[in-house]
Amino acid sequence: MLDITKSMWGGDGSGNIFKEVKKALYKGIEDIRDPETVVKIIPFQATHTYSELENWTFKAGDKASFLEAKKTIDNYSIKNVPGGYTDIYSALETAKNNIDSDRVNYIFLLTDGNQSPIPSATKETSKIDFSEEDLKISLDNWCNFSSKSESHLFYVMLSKTALNKPIINIIKKQCNAYSVEGTNMNIAFIKPYSNNIKVNLHDNPKNFEIELNANNWDYIKGQIFLKINLKNNSIFEVVENDIKVENKKIVVRLKTKNNSTFEALRKNLPIESIIPLTLSTDNNLKILNPVINLVIRNKKERVLTLEFVENE
Repeated sequence: MLDITKSMWGGDGSGNIFKEVKKALYKGIEDIRDPETVVKIIPFQATHTYSELENWTFKAGDKASFLEAKKTIDNYSIKNVPGGYTDIYSALETAKNNIDSDRVNYIFLLTDGNQSPIPSATKETSKIDFSEEDLKISLDNWCNFSSKSESHLFYVMLSKTALNKPIINIIKKQCNAYSVEGTNMNIAFIKPYSNNIKVNLHDNPKNFEIELNANNWDYIKGQIFLKINLKNNSIFEVVENDIKVENKKIVVRLKTKNNSTFEALRKNLPIESIIPLTLSTDNNLKILNPVINLVIRNKKERVLTLEFVENE
């Protein structure tokens, strides 16, 4: 969702940031590794300005369609874009309506301002029908909404004017939502390859691995450490809370609570226990789906070995 209100060119007295934003947008699309990824670019202004604006849907590997979109976007200027006010609420709702429940969705909502107040204008394509309170209510329901499909929202506040503490605080409380500050929306994010990891007490587990995926490992510079928060339990605790990412994974070392023996644990625990584990970081890196279920199995696993003998 691309804000093309006139303030993006400094129409409100602020700096012209459109060229910088456009460059970052293009780079983000060009850096997509999977050519089958579906890209949607939807410019926005006021509640009803969409009727005057083009939007584009194409696969990341479709260079011709991407070039067509760039031609129109490159032609945008403060002189030729409509004069609509800023309706971030409608932009968010439009993005939600374009979600594909069969895919993982990443929404980048790019804006240099805040929700314009009501009333704002009389012209249909310039006016705002919704308030900032409507936007806050929608954001405050994001966790519930995104649970119905894997959808991640990146609310990108492109300028100092767009920084909105109440909005940031709402986003912080939501799952699958992240606030980003500045014109470079090409941020690094990682997520666990799986959100369920199993260990078996009959293997006397001392550690386990968490494999990681990233949107683009080239975005991740320097050493990265992840914080591990294992929910308080009677079985395990982690040896280190800060673990370095190496070879696109982390290795979590375990120790039993109160120096319990594995024999005692096997005797006293049920067949299965689940301990939530949460990943976090102090870096600018975003962690998607940070909660992992550590599944503790207390049952011998049967191993079937098949041997094929060739007839002579």
